[in-house]
Amino acid sequence: MEAGPHGDRLSFRAAAGLALVACAVALLVHRPGFGGPFVSDDVLYLEHNPALALPIGAALHKVVLEPYYVLGNWSPVHELFLLAEWRAFGADPLPYRIVNALLHAATTLAMIAAGRRVGLSRAGALAAGALFLVHPVAAEPVGWINQSKTLLSVGFALVALERWLVHLEQPSRARLAAATVAGAIALLAKPAAIPLPALLLLAAWTHGGPGALRRVWLDLLPLAAIGAVAFALGLVAQATQGGVAPWFGGGPLGTLQILPWLLWRYVRLVFAPFDLVHGVHPEPIQGWTDDRFVWPLAALAAVALLAVRAARARRERWLGIAWFVGMLLPVLQVVPMINLFADRYLYAALPGALWVIVDSVEAPARRRGPGALHALFGVTALVAVLFAGYANGRARKWADPEQLYREATIAYPQGRAGWTGLGAELHKRGDLAGAAEDYLHSLAVFRDDAQVRHLLGRVRLAQGRKGEALYDLELSLRLAPEHHDAAWSRKTVSALHEQGVDPTPDEPTPAAP
Repeated sequence: MEAGPHGDRLSFRAAAGLALVACAVALLVHRPGFGGPFVSDDVLYLEHNPALALPIGAALHKVVLEPYYVLGNWSPVHELFLLAEWRAFGADPLPYRIVNALLHAATTLAMIAAGRRVGLSRAGALAAGALFLVHPVAAEPVGWINQSKTLLSVGFALVALERWLVHLEQPSRARLAAATVAGAIALLAKPAAIPLPALLLLAAWTHGGPGALRRVWLDLLPLAAIGAVAFALGLVAQATQGGVAPWFGGGPLGTLQILPWLLWRYVRLVFAPFDLVHGVHPEPIQGWTDDRFVWPLAALAAVALLAVRAARARRERWLGIAWFVGMLLPVLQVVPMINLFADRYLYAALPGALWVIVDSVEAPARRRGPGALHALFGVTALVAVLFAGYANGRARKWADPEQLYREATIAYPQGRAGWTGLGAELHKRGDLAGAAEDYLHSLAVFRDDAQVRHLLGRVRLAQGRKGEALYDLELSLRLAPEHHDAAWSRKTVSALHEQGVDPTPDEPTPAAP
């Protein structure tokens, strides 16, 4: 670990010890989830992904140059990572989750290093890293194997920030190249990292000194171009699965009204992550006087005032604030998304919030002397233990997908994620009637979900209800002609027509939620 802002650096032995402790804690906290099966998209990305079994040359061509072959995503770094894992581990979920836990530990180390460059003391950076390491929100990206893309993206984004801040302090082509390459890997692992170039530009203002913005903006053009390409191809890829989701609440106004509730939930979960649910989907806001609009807006205003006050006391804190808000922008419905909220979205933004909180609390404690610092250390340790205990319990939920999805359907019955996941899990277990019922619950929320239509068609076919299967598969193809399993759907539809089968409508009843 290189020198921090005060010129000190960890010895190799200390850095290695810190890395070992981070890995051990991550493995211990998330161990209860290691015994679970493949969950949700893991099945499509790994178990039922024919590209992974191709000869290595063909597999590389598929995952890099044919980016829309699975679930409409373009994330070549992530696909290459999964290809390497599949060749190493095959169909055993355990080693994948161990790797995810180790990736989380590595991301924590990158956060600590970046925190030192942002301006935290060594103790402050370690405290923020400890809270990040055991924060319960990590249970989802660790337990959901496919979310290795989140871990890779956030980890490399933090590396890019750290190298960029070093470059601002001591410009060199090597440091700039390292920041650019790390940033590009983050973007190509998950397009949600597209705010990164703008955040690095802001860092030139907060940490670069007078005139830094004029000097370095050209340095960021390559990374900005990669971000623009990743964003454009991401939208094109989504179109292969039926396009982006409709506006929440029926239009832009409904989405605007839910944003305070949504953003306040993210803020609250930083401090109190005790009601995490896979696939949050609240009911629409009922006008501008709805309590679920007014009170979150008031709470956000109070938090904003505190954040501005903290940043005015120390300009470097603006970067932490911007990291938190910026990393949430891609998931705040600027472009409508299928999942309005997901636990894992906070993971990318969390480092910024923890940097600001720890720095803002530590500074006055230092002025008050050793006693205040010791008290602060005790409080931090207590919070870390509480977080670790809840994260351990949350990891246990990821070992039982049926329990995980049922929890979501109870908390948010009007959301799709829980019903769709529960249907897929029951389908795997052979409960065709239960799977069909849950898929219909999901379609009651959003009728034009190509993926759910396709899954329901498979269930109906297995049930021998060919007319309904034909209806669902044809509708799936109309909604997304090039979705990941379109070739199988077209072949099956053709065979059903040859058998003289007529499509039979397969829609949820009005009584469904």
